[in-house]
Amino acid sequence: MTATGDPRNRDLRQAVRGMLQDVPAPPAPLDAIVRRGNRIRLRRAGAAVGVLGVAAIIATIAISPAGGRQPISPSTAPVQARPAAPGGVFATGAADGHPWRLAVQDIADPGYSCLPAITINGTDADPVYPGPANGAAVTLSSDPGIGFAFVQLPSYIGGLVLNGRETLQAVAVNVCGLHYRLVGFSYPLAENYRLAPANPAPASYVVPMPVVNPPSSASPEFAQTAGIWDNVGATSAENASSVVADGLGSGQDWSIVVNLGAAGDCYEFISPTVLNSPQMNVCGPVSTPDGPETIMALPLGDANLGRTSSGANSNGGAIGYALQVSPATAELDATLSNGSTQPVTLCVVAGRTYAAIAFSSSLRLTRLTWRNAAGKAFATTARLPLYSYVQFQP
Repeated sequence: MTATGDPRNRDLRQAVRGMLQDVPAPPAPLDAIVRRGNRIRLRRAGAAVGVLGVAAIIATIAISPAGGRQPISPSTAPVQARPAAPGGVFATGAADGHPWRLAVQDIADPGYSCLPAITINGTDADPVYPGPANGAAVTLSSDPGIGFAFVQLPSYIGGLVLNGRETLQAVAVNVCGLHYRLVGFSYPLAENYRLAPANPAPASYVVPMPVVNPPSSASPEFAQTAGIWDNVGATSAENASSVVADGLGSGQDWSIVVNLGAAGDCYEFISPTVLNSPQMNVCGPVSTPDGPETIMALPLGDANLGRTSSGANSNGGAIGYALQVSPATAELDATLSNGSTQPVTLCVVAGRTYAAIAFSSSLRLTRLTWRNAAGKAFATTARLPLYSYVQFQP
């Protein structure tokens, strides 16, 4: 055998090292090494400090930022919302013994492009799009002492706390390809309410506080109209406008325009030559296709003066009527005080069917009749407003 200190042995070892340096090393399986190293460290840590130590090390590995990225701040991390109930319902309850529900639904007629809106009890819609800085409140004529409200929430707010005791969890609603995050609630108009985030929020986050302006004896004119939502914060809504009817073909100079938006179904009655009054603007609740139809009176001129006991406007002002009609309506007939009957113009605006008519001050509207595609009358009413609006379910 060759002695360890033999010079020939040293020369052999040097030759072997030179050969190894000339051969490129294979790529190291880093992922496998890291996983194996983690397992070894976890086993050793578990043997040394027990199960609690293992959990602590796992937690440390799980929250370590990868690739130099910083972890999401807890105040802006997305919070999961519970899904809505069938029909887009995101809040329900009872007020003064009457059940109520808030939902997001399509308010366009069947066969037209989807038009999302937030509704109360299946009608009185607010056509707003998803916007986390928006909220709105409404009151109903059936519950005059109760306000109903919703608030849209950003992804990092899991819900709101109402009056410091009731937690309202965020609800996710998907309608018309749009994604809403909402909470909804009711409250007595005679009491103030408080809202606060249910989880820590950035200092810059401000909860929209929608409220209803209830009627008062001191200023009844500033009371909020029942069925019309009062939006606060940033509002993104459907805004559509179109002439529904005009009298140009009959030699009369008037037109009725509808404007659909967050303020409601708003109508302009334009007649520059009557009483030197250029236009008249009124707004009413936004109906749903299956809900009651809002019949809006549009008196041009001073509707409160010069009216006879029969309802005719003797001061020379014309009067118009406008409404959104149900999808089953193929024809709407108006019966006037002179016994004549004439069709009411139908017009589709933003996937919703509207109707409008106007006539001189010497006449008044006595009846509306709804007919289907076969010409058969399926609804009629003589309950018509002289001012403001009434709602009728065909």
